[in-house]
Amino acid sequence: MAVDASAARGMIAGISARLDAQPITARQMSVLALVMLMLMIDGLDIQLLGLVTPVILEDWNVDRAHFGPALGASLFGLAIGAGAGGRLGDMFGRKRVLVISAFLFGLATVVAAFAENVTQMTTIRFISGLGFGAAAPSSIALVTEWMPRRAQAKSIAFMSIGTPFGGLLGSLALQLFLPMVGWRGCFILCGILTLLVATAVLVLLPESAAYLAGKGETEKAGRLLKRHAGIEIAPEALARPSTEAERHSDRGETLFSRRYLRLNVGGWTFFFAAQFVVYAFPNWSSTFLTMSGFTITQALQASAFFHLLAITAAVLTGFLVHRYGSLRITLVGAVLTAATVIILAAHLHGASEAPNPATYWLVMLAISGMGMFASMVIAVGYALLTLGYAEQVRATGIGVGLMIGRLGGVLIGATGGLLLTLAGNATWPFFAVVVAMTAVVILGALIVDRHIAPSR
Repeated sequence: MAVDASAARGMIAGISARLDAQPITARQMSVLALVMLMLMIDGLDIQLLGLVTPVILEDWNVDRAHFGPALGASLFGLAIGAGAGGRLGDMFGRKRVLVISAFLFGLATVVAAFAENVTQMTTIRFISGLGFGAAAPSSIALVTEWMPRRAQAKSIAFMSIGTPFGGLLGSLALQLFLPMVGWRGCFILCGILTLLVATAVLVLLPESAAYLAGKGETEKAGRLLKRHAGIEIAPEALARPSTEAERHSDRGETLFSRRYLRLNVGGWTFFFAAQFVVYAFPNWSSTFLTMSGFTITQALQASAFFHLLAITAAVLTGFLVHRYGSLRITLVGAVLTAATVIILAAHLHGASEAPNPATYWLVMLAISGMGMFASMVIAVGYALLTLGYAEQVRATGIGVGLMIGRLGGVLIGATGGLLLTLAGNATWPFFAVVVAMTAVVILGALIVDRHIAPSR
């Protein structure tokens, strides 16, 4: 049954009101848990190549600058996948796009184990990135549409830890598995794990009831609402007709409607710069730390500290945004991120020998702080992209925002090696560019006009 935009909006508003009126069920929480598991595996797969880069450079006898395209390829594919995946999620369903995407990047991760040169790795990682990117917008939209409004910002912030948590697991697991099975074995194990989780998502995860109602599948939406949220809504109640006034008000409602202008420009600027900053470290931390005298094991430990604090901060950000508002949290997070990057740069400048204990812990502390404060900014960005758009264009809005944001990751992935060789073995050009990008984050945040207001 075809449903026009205003009728769909009425159905979605009715479902949202019923979700708001009662406690969150265990089945609703299971939706969040399943999607989080998928995002964690997504994060592990995305960051796996960056974590083992020093080993591959030695194995293939290539330099850092020439390996940049392989690191940037997954993020470039991720950017394209996010834009396309968001639109496909609005057209064909959140769950369907998520599952297909997961199988795609799981298979590509296995295939990456058999790459023999930079060109092959670049091609395979681009295909992986298409799956990585397409999964995220539908995941976020699906969970948001199963949660009451009071829990949406917290759920979005919680979901933003998927990537850093995957990176944390990877940093810890690689310390065990990398010496045992090598980098190729790590790719195979990670790919198989991804395929297993994708199968679980296919079997257990429900589609968004709001999406189904908006597409006219009211009976199925009603069954899912009863099973997963304990809500009984008759199909005819979901299929209410729209008035002429409502139909008129919905004409021309697209992602590029005038009311989204500042959200689009500011949000895209914000997310581009924030992703540039965040991906600078998973992609290149192992490289710039080993350049500065750290061992590969110490570099993996630094990655674990980075992701552990990122996870903690992302969870707390949902509560902080509710209390203080999204603009204030963004400004504080960006300034503190810049400060920790400057501290890190100062302690690595000119270093080429194994660090003494004091230097080791100061570097770990700076990296931990950077993970914490940058993660706060990213979590706010996810919330703005999700809650700023109406449900009918939500996955598309998230997808386009993530696509533009991921281009920041592509840029640092492709140019990080060049920045790390620009001044010989000095790391300061790399860190100077990262600090400059924190100023761009602040600019984008000031442009956005749909910030989450603090609670009174």
